[in-house]
Amino acid sequence: MLYQSEAVVLDQDDLGENDKLATIFTRQEGLVRAVVKGARRPRSKLRGLTQPLTHGVFQIYRGRNLDRVTQVAVKNGFPGIVENYEKMIYARYLVELLTSVLPEKERHPALFDFFLTVLGCLQDKHDPWVVVRWAELGILKLAGFAPSFSQCVECGSQLQEPPVYFSLRDGGGLCGSCVSAAPATSASPENQIRTYGELIRVSPGALRTLEILSAPVTGWGHVSCPNITARGQVRSEINRISRKYISFVLDKRLKSASLVESIEDET
Repeated sequence: MLYQSEAVVLDQDDLGENDKLATIFTRQEGLVRAVVKGARRPRSKLRGLTQPLTHGVFQIYRGRNLDRVTQVAVKNGFPGIVENYEKMIYARYLVELLTSVLPEKERHPALFDFFLTVLGCLQDKHDPWVVVRWAELGILKLAGFAPSFSQCVECGSQLQEPPVYFSLRDGGGLCGSCVSAAPATSASPENQIRTYGELIRVSPGALRTLEILSAPVTGWGHVSCPNITARGQVRSEINRISRKYISFVLDKRLKSASLVESIEDET
């Protein structure tokens, strides 16, 4: 049975001597794995049409075990990402995050639209750091792992006056009063394991930036690129929260995280 869907190629692996196995994010079917017959042959028509980050309309044959790509009408190849080493590392990292939280064959059009917007922003924006932090929070939110940065997850009060902490276990901010009231394993609350899990102290600037990055402009299918900047301590704090929370939620460290961190820690 043939079906047609707008889609973007996320990844590709060799399959046998002549074929490729592509991981494709489709609007209609969600995440699918599909064989691209003959894609390893230099003269294959599909070879150049199914490279990672190719966005287009795909005609796919639904197989018993694996689907098979039969035709592609390309809309965008995102050359501004593919030809930029730093942006390509970020893109592969976001692909790994996306495939880690999205089950196969689960339709998610809002996440599909958001991911396409992210790729466009990553291609066009000079500083990819803001786009990637925004993308992380959006992917997590749409997958059901949304962290909270506006209200205390324990008492519900607004997180405004320092000290404020981020709890990995509860996926949100904690006010200083709730942290002080909880039994501690150490005299100092910073970075200790409490009843709320590991706590990370958050400065007002980092908290405000995280609030902005986690809030969609309208609906997730019609968002625009964030137009903010973050430097120095704020960027370092957000990096730390992002890295630790994603590893906590996934219960693993993403393979591409090391390359991303090597880029970010040099700047």
